[in-house]
Amino acid sequence: MRRALALTATMLAAGSMATGTARAGSYQVTACTGATPSVNDAWQPFNNNASYLETSSNCGSSPITGGSSATSGLAAADVLQLTTNVPPGALAGWRFDAPPGATISAITMDRDLYEQSEGWDPQVVDAEGVPLPGETCPFDAGAGGCELSGVSTQAALDTPSIAIELLCNPEPVQLSACANGFSEHDARIELNGATVTIEDQQAPQITSTSGTLFAAGLAHGVLSGTIDGSDNSGVQYVRLYVDGTQLAQQTNSCDFSQPAPCPSTSSNQFSLNTSTLSSGPHAIQVALIDAAGNQALTAPVQITVDNTAPSAPSGLQVNGQASGVWINQPATISWSNPSQPADDPISQVNWIACAGSETSIAASGCEAEQHLSSPVGSFTFNPDQYPAFASHPQGVYTVFVWLQDAIGNTAQTNSASVNFGYQTSPPPPPTTITVSGSGPYTITLGAPADLAPLTTSHWTACKSAGACTPPQTRAGLSFRFAPSQMPQFERSPFGRYTIRAWLQDAAGNTSPASSATVTINHARPGKPSPQIRIRHVTRTGVWLRVRGSADRAVAGDVTVVAGYTLDRRSHAVQMTVRVGEGKWAGALRLPQDAHTDRVTVVRHTSAHWRAQTVARYVHHPSTSG
Repeated sequence: MRRALALTATMLAAGSMATGTARAGSYQVTACTGATPSVNDAWQPFNNNASYLETSSNCGSSPITGGSSATSGLAAADVLQLTTNVPPGALAGWRFDAPPGATISAITMDRDLYEQSEGWDPQVVDAEGVPLPGETCPFDAGAGGCELSGVSTQAALDTPSIAIELLCNPEPVQLSACANGFSEHDARIELNGATVTIEDQQAPQITSTSGTLFAAGLAHGVLSGTIDGSDNSGVQYVRLYVDGTQLAQQTNSCDFSQPAPCPSTSSNQFSLNTSTLSSGPHAIQVALIDAAGNQALTAPVQITVDNTAPSAPSGLQVNGQASGVWINQPATISWSNPSQPADDPISQVNWIACAGSETSIAASGCEAEQHLSSPVGSFTFNPDQYPAFASHPQGVYTVFVWLQDAIGNTAQTNSASVNFGYQTSPPPPPTTITVSGSGPYTITLGAPADLAPLTTSHWTACKSAGACTPPQTRAGLSFRFAPSQMPQFERSPFGRYTIRAWLQDAAGNTSPASSATVTINHARPGKPSPQIRIRHVTRTGVWLRVRGSADRAVAGDVTVVAGYTLDRRSHAVQMTVRVGEGKWAGALRLPQDAHTDRVTVVRHTSAHWRAQTVARYVHHPSTSG
């Protein structure tokens, strides 16, 4: 038979100490006793001459006394109404055999031994055929025969079997046969109830063990195992001991109305949850106990319980950089493993990647859990290759890493994490590019929208003559341009320059194709020109009259330029006027329907003066004239 037993944290008993093979001694087998229905599974009938003798089984019937045609219990009697006498040696009755290797040490029985003619021996005998003390009924002519009935106890026995029998034995009384009855039996034996005590000193035999329960060494989680065994009286209990203390007991189905009450062979399965044990060494033993209480115990199996998961890895990095880095290539996640016992090293790395910057593993938004065999201290995560992220791989990620030891302990709660940004496309061109200063110049770039932070400016400057600088790099979104300090321009720094600038993000993405440009006219410096002013501007019809003044130091000409729009296009007319005595004036003819935008006065440069421009906006509506 095979039965399974699962252990919980609750100990079934503090129990007896497991010390080895134990011999307890005895058990009892009953027949024709107890509650209705009374049964007999232990005593077997025998009859060597069925023509003259009969056996019957009527457990639970009322005892019969005296001569009668009926019998009760387990009975043997002469066959009634025979025409010939019973021959010598005719023998019938009921026998109880102890299991092989066991003996009968006692019996308590309710029996009836009866005869009413010479030659009959109703008796209870041992395996050698010797009557038990007081368990025979010799013929008494004065009493009309013999009847011995009631309850009798026989102790201090040592026999493999007992029989209650009726024997035709005429020779001792010099007869040649035994008489038989006509309407009532001439002799009979009855066993109306019996309790046999079996002495058994043989412990069960353990035939095999298998499973993790019987494997020495490191252990964690649930251990399971199977123990197979056999016994002459049968295996009644199977017990599990940890460190000598009984933790559990399994009971096989036994029937003590049979000489061997329990299954002669058994195969029992166990499971032991090591989380109910303290971490450290323990001794595991399993015992088989037979019907007599004899115990056979397995040799101790030494295990070391380790139910503690490895602690979290430390120092997680992405491509050799700390958490928060931006990258533009697959992420190599690296870390340092915690120390572990030499016999329980790290054997597996578990990890999961989640979209976004997370502090714990989210219920959604994560890729399936991944596993790698150890020893390993790094792995590569490429968002483009995982189904959860392949459609939109660029973004922010958090990777969680936790460890598993050689015997399988692992805990997701002991994870460490690192987050990073992943972007592979370059930033768009700067939204603006502005110049300040008069040389050196400060160039400032406007930041476009970009997934990764913008960290670096790249630029190159080209002079109208075609000379260009190699690409320059500066942290931040502004840089300084000093033509006179650059090798390409320092010998002739004055002139017109085109600055082309582009950006780089924190992931290292950049592209010169995504650039913006600005032009700078770097002029030779001179003395500041005396102040020129526009005093008055009037519009009469198509004529625009402009009057102004200048410091008395100004001599020569100024150019007056009038800007206007016509048919949604911009135009300009100009004239040169003489400055005299600090004053100047001019009249400019405009086309019909022209709308004046502004008037500009330009002082011409010379060897002594820097060019100067003065502008004044005019908001007169256009008129006809």
